Amino acid sequence: MTVSELIKELQALPPDMKVQVLDSDKGDPEDIVQVSRGSWGGPIDDDEDLDLDSMMNGEFIQDDENGQIAVLVIW
Repeated sequence: MTVSELIKELQALPPDMKVQVLDSDKGDPEDIVQVSRGSWGGPIDDDEDLDLDSMMNGEFIQDDENGQIAVLVIW
């Protein structure tokens, strides 16, 4: 999903609605505490599908100016 696609989806929601992420293990809601940019283990090819399993084994490098992916940090 691109940022513009996400914005379009979010614009359809009420502006005062709280956004949360569900914990993948327990299903509990988690608050988003930061929105950032970065890369996961190096540059991402625009045509390449993200493989979440391989991303979990990589290293995230925060780069708020030049990062190629958006990251929602949950607490």
